[in-house]
Amino acid sequence: MSELLLYGLDESGETTFTQQLRDADRGQLKALAHDRLKCFARVEVWDGPMCVLRLRRDPLPQT
Repeated sequence: MSELLLYGLDESGETTFTQQLRDADRGQLKALAHDRLKCFARVEVWDGPMCVLRLRRDPLPQT
């Protein structure tokens, strides 16, 4: 079984947070990623060398 990793990225695409998802229920990955999206501009979940989920917040409107 491969190890899932969640990455939190900033607006420029730099990784600012990582989390190992050891016993993650794959059915709950999207909900977990949406929760982490409150803190980061983008969230990605990787299963080894493959990105299995990528979410991003809508950019703030320019004023």
